[in-house]
Amino acid sequence: GRLALRLEPCVGKPHLRASVYGCPSEGARSVWEYMSPKMRADLVAQGKRVPADWEWIGDVETLVLEVTHRTFFIEVLHQSEPYHAVDGQSSVAKFRLEAHLLDLAAMPLESINPLKSACGWNREVRVRPREVLVATALDGFVSSLTDNQSKTEIEWYPPGKGGVAPTEGGCPWSANISGTFSYQVYVQEITDFVGTSGLDYTRSILANENINWLFPPGDFVDIIKPPICPPVYQDGTGQCTSGTCRVCPIDYPGCPKEFLTNCTEVAVNLAKIKKHLNGTTKPLESFMKNPHRYTTWTTCGLVGTSNRLSVKKKVEVRPADADGGWASIPPSLNPAGEAGIWWTQAELTTHEETGRVSIRIEGLEEGRNNVFLVNVVVRDDVTGERAPYNFLTLQMRTAKYEPPELSSQAIALIVGLSVGLGLLIIIFAATALFVHRKRMAKQAQRLRPIKK
Repeated sequence: GRLALRLEPCVGKPHLRASVYGCPSEGARSVWEYMSPKMRADLVAQGKRVPADWEWIGDVETLVLEVTHRTFFIEVLHQSEPYHAVDGQSSVAKFRLEAHLLDLAAMPLESINPLKSACGWNREVRVRPREVLVATALDGFVSSLTDNQSKTEIEWYPPGKGGVAPTEGGCPWSANISGTFSYQVYVQEITDFVGTSGLDYTRSILANENINWLFPPGDFVDIIKPPICPPVYQDGTGQCTSGTCRVCPIDYPGCPKEFLTNCTEVAVNLAKIKKHLNGTTKPLESFMKNPHRYTTWTTCGLVGTSNRLSVKKKVEVRPADADGGWASIPPSLNPAGEAGIWWTQAELTTHEETGRVSIRIEGLEEGRNNVFLVNVVVRDDVTGERAPYNFLTLQMRTAKYEPPELSSQAIALIVGLSVGLGLLIIIFAATALFVHRKRMAKQAQRLRPIKK
């Protein structure tokens, strides 16, 4: 038989290890340890790749142990010491631990959590295309997004859909998935963490000025430096600063810094950041997946660290742990109760052409290139099992005027009009000069003295 252990982090970075000699924290030898530092170091020394499941500290940990003893000592500890609390959350790790005894010959490991192990399932959460800016009567100009147009719709596949279909008999545990599902949506804003270069913000702090429309530096300050962005001098001047913001996208199109029309710096452009990080040892996802702040990739982590969609499909802010969390919201303000609203598939929009379902999120803030982590939890309404999707990093683009891109025909038209206008000006000037000289000649003739 086998003993299967599964540790799901809810808050922080809990870590799993086991022994048959006693508790490792009391001096007993640790026999099994997920992501063992020694094993990791050995793999690196041998030039071998670390297993994919080991890449994210603070994610789900599993151990499958052969039952060779009557007693096992299972221990959960902090991957690192408790850290500074964020948004009033506790800094002590919280987790959910499962332990199952099974015979792998008769019962595959996936059958323990059949929904989480569903075959042929694409777990991507994505945004349906947003409405474009509205054209105006003036060629090349557009109007700002209206409130109705700023609403965002996300979509996803139900379990078992969108992926590679399993071969016949290749997914026997799917028989334990009912097919009746409901969904919960979570939204966590991380705009301040993404941040800006912080140049103007830091200068205002040093000058003891309280300017609430300046935004602090974020996680990418070491990336938006030369050679990706131009240098900034000690006095705060340079290209791609608030004083030269209009030339930044023209002269430095790869620089992720972004500014409003009034040159206020806003959150960096994550699409450009991702392009620069591709192929490096620290991709964009490693910045987004930060258990020191939130856990948006497990079911209990979403409940414990994120905001969620309310009955009105607007973001409902989770009260801090110190205030009681979701349980502290009175029923008059939260009709769905502490558990929150779950949408059945019939209550969502189903898109027959793709097989995805979607829901529209109302009122997401987009005044400064705001960034949100969005995720969905699906529940099997018969068995009660829940499973998370892969979270989406969503950056809203602030509505602002951008110079239109001119086609070759438009450029030819502008050149033609310019040449024609130039010829008209020349003709007008020549005509004016001719008329002026003719008048001067007539006037001189009138003033000629009479001979006696």
